[in-house]
Amino acid sequence: MALALLGMVVACSKDNDGSPKPSNDIQAAVGTFKGKIRVAEQDYFNAIVIVSKEGDDKLKVAAKTGEAYSAVTPKVFKVQNISNIHISSSVNPSGSLTYTMDSKAVHISTNKEAATDVEFYFQGTKQ
Repeated sequence: MALALLGMVVACSKDNDGSPKPSNDIQAAVGTFKGKIRVAEQDYFNAIVIVSKEGDDKLKVAAKTGEAYSAVTPKVFKVQNISNIHISSSVNPSGSLTYTMDSKAVHISTNKEAATDVEFYFQGTKQ
Protein backbone atom coordinates (compact mmCIF):
# COMPACT_ATOMS: atom_id res chain seq x y z
CA MET A 1 0.00 0.00 0.00
CA ALA A 2 2.80 2.40 0.91
CA LEU A 3 4.58 1.57 -2.35
CA ALA A 4 1.43 2.33 -4.37
CA LEU A 5 1.03 5.70 -2.62
CA LEU A 6 4.71 6.51 -3.20
CA GLY A 7 4.31 5.59 -6.88
CA MET A 8 1.36 7.98 -7.23
CA VAL A 9 3.29 10.84 -5.60
CA VAL A 10 6.27 10.29 -7.89
CA ALA A 11 4.03 10.04 -10.98
CA CYS A 12 2.18 13.23 -10.10
CA SER A 13 5.37 15.13 -9.41
CA LYS A 14 6.59 14.32 -12.93
CA ASP A 15 3.41 15.85 -14.37
CA ASN A 16 4.01 19.16 -12.58
CA ASP A 17 7.59 20.07 -13.40
CA GLY A 18 6.98 23.83 -13.14
CA SER A 19 7.46 24.57 -16.84
CA PRO A 20 4.70 26.52 -18.63
CA LYS A 21 2.19 24.31 -20.40
CA PRO A 22 0.35 25.26 -23.61
CA SER A 23 -3.41 25.71 -23.46
CA ASN A 24 -5.78 25.77 -26.41
CA ASP A 25 -7.69 28.92 -25.45
CA ILE A 26 -6.52 32.01 -27.34
CA GLN A 27 -9.77 33.98 -27.04
CA ALA A 28 -8.33 36.35 -24.39
CA ALA A 29 -6.13 38.01 -27.03
CA VAL A 30 -9.07 38.81 -29.31
CA GLY A 31 -10.27 42.41 -29.28
CA THR A 32 -9.52 46.04 -30.01
CA PHE A 33 -6.23 47.50 -28.81
CA LYS A 34 -5.17 51.13 -28.48
CA GLY A 35 -1.57 52.27 -28.38
CA LYS A 36 1.40 53.37 -30.45
CA ILE A 37 2.07 52.06 -33.94
CA ARG A 38 5.32 52.71 -35.81
CA VAL A 39 5.20 52.63 -39.60
CA ALA A 40 8.23 53.59 -41.72
CA GLU A 41 9.91 55.46 -38.85
CA GLN A 42 6.70 57.41 -38.14
CA ASP A 43 4.93 57.03 -34.77
CA TYR A 44 1.15 57.28 -34.51
CA PHE A 45 -0.31 57.58 -31.02
CA ASN A 46 -3.79 56.39 -29.98
CA ALA A 47 -3.69 53.97 -32.91
CA ILE A 48 -6.26 51.18 -33.05
CA VAL A 49 -5.38 47.59 -33.99
CA ILE A 50 -7.97 44.81 -34.16
CA VAL A 51 -7.02 41.24 -33.27
CA SER A 52 -9.43 38.54 -34.45
CA LYS A 53 -9.45 34.76 -34.22
CA GLU A 54 -8.70 32.87 -37.46
CA GLY A 55 -9.12 29.30 -36.24
CA ASP A 56 -8.18 27.41 -33.10
CA ASP A 57 -4.54 28.53 -33.09
CA LYS A 58 -4.33 31.62 -35.31
CA LEU A 59 -4.83 35.32 -34.68
CA LYS A 60 -5.16 37.99 -37.37
CA VAL A 61 -4.00 41.56 -36.70
CA ALA A 62 -5.11 44.56 -38.76
CA ALA A 63 -5.08 48.31 -38.29
CA LYS A 64 -8.34 50.24 -38.07
CA THR A 65 -9.44 51.38 -41.53
CA GLY A 66 -9.57 55.03 -42.50
CA GLU A 67 -6.53 56.13 -40.48
CA ALA A 68 -3.15 57.50 -41.58
CA TYR A 69 -1.53 54.20 -40.54
CA SER A 70 -4.18 51.92 -42.12
CA ALA A 71 -1.94 50.94 -45.05
CA VAL A 72 -0.06 48.42 -42.87
CA THR A 73 -0.30 44.84 -44.04
CA PRO A 74 -2.63 42.62 -41.96
CA LYS A 75 -0.89 39.49 -40.68
CA VAL A 76 -1.93 36.09 -39.33
CA PHE A 77 0.10 34.50 -36.53
CA LYS A 78 0.04 30.92 -35.28
CA VAL A 79 -0.11 31.26 -31.49
CA GLN A 80 -0.45 29.27 -28.29
CA ASN A 81 -1.62 30.07 -24.78
CA ILE A 82 1.17 29.44 -22.28
CA SER A 83 -0.30 28.62 -18.85
CA ASN A 84 -2.81 31.49 -19.09
CA ILE A 85 0.13 33.86 -18.62
CA HIS A 86 0.60 34.95 -22.23
CA ILE A 87 -0.46 34.11 -25.75
CA SER A 88 2.48 34.15 -28.14
CA SER A 89 3.49 33.28 -31.65
CA SER A 90 6.30 30.85 -32.19
CA VAL A 91 9.00 31.47 -34.79
CA ASN A 92 7.04 32.98 -37.65
CA PRO A 93 8.09 34.64 -40.93
CA SER A 94 5.22 37.11 -40.48
CA GLY A 95 6.80 38.52 -37.31
CA SER A 96 5.81 38.12 -33.68
CA LEU A 97 2.82 38.65 -31.41
CA THR A 98 2.70 38.47 -27.62
CA TYR A 99 -0.40 39.15 -25.51
CA THR A 100 0.15 39.31 -21.75
CA MET A 101 -2.92 38.22 -19.76
CA ASP A 102 -2.49 40.20 -16.54
CA SER A 103 -1.72 43.57 -18.18
CA LYS A 104 -3.93 42.98 -21.25
CA ALA A 105 -1.07 44.36 -23.35
CA VAL A 106 -0.09 43.28 -26.83
CA HIS A 107 3.23 43.66 -28.66
CA ILE A 108 3.16 43.05 -32.41
CA SER A 109 6.09 43.25 -34.78
CA THR A 110 5.59 42.35 -38.44
CA ASN A 111 8.08 41.42 -41.14
CA LYS A 112 7.95 42.27 -44.80
CA GLU A 113 7.16 39.08 -46.73
CA ALA A 114 6.38 40.64 -50.12
CA ALA A 115 7.46 43.77 -51.97
CA THR A 116 4.10 45.43 -51.31
CA ASP A 117 3.97 44.64 -47.57
CA VAL A 118 3.98 47.55 -45.14
CA GLU A 119 5.53 46.34 -41.88
CA PHE A 120 4.79 47.83 -38.47
CA TYR A 121 5.44 47.64 -34.75
CA PHE A 122 2.53 48.08 -32.33
CA GLN A 123 2.37 48.21 -28.56
CA GLY A 124 -0.99 48.76 -26.88
CA THR A 125 -3.61 47.68 -24.38
CA LYS A 126 -6.98 46.05 -24.76
CA GLN A 127 -9.96 48.39 -24.79
